[in-house]
Amino acid sequence: MINSINPGVLVAVIAAVIVVILLIALLIFLKKCKNTKIKIDDEYIDELLMAFGGKENIKGVKTENGGRVAIEVNDLDLLDNEKIKSLATSGVFITGNVVKTLYREDSQLVTKAMEERI
Repeated sequence: MINSINPGVLVAVIAAVIVVILLIALLIFLKKCKNTKIKIDDEYIDELLMAFGGKENIKGVKTENGGRVAIEVNDLDLLDNEKIKSLATSGVFITGNVVKTLYREDSQLVTKAMEERI
């Protein structure tokens, strides 16, 4: 019976089965990725807040172009610069009462987590 099957048809059927299997695997992978929510560690955010003098010292938080987090503070004297540097992945830039830096986590997630706490 196998000898009577056209080889071209057999190759087409095998290719179609492989494509279907790959599509199912892709859909499963995409569903898993969609359901995986990145959560910022609460302890990390607590450390950030304390390094900036506590949530009472923070006027506002925003993410800027380039992924930097800009944190406006009331009093620069309350900052723990060494702690901020240890938590940051890049340099710390201070302009007026705004501290800008990059963090190991996604900048938008850090901004959102801090905004929820202040």
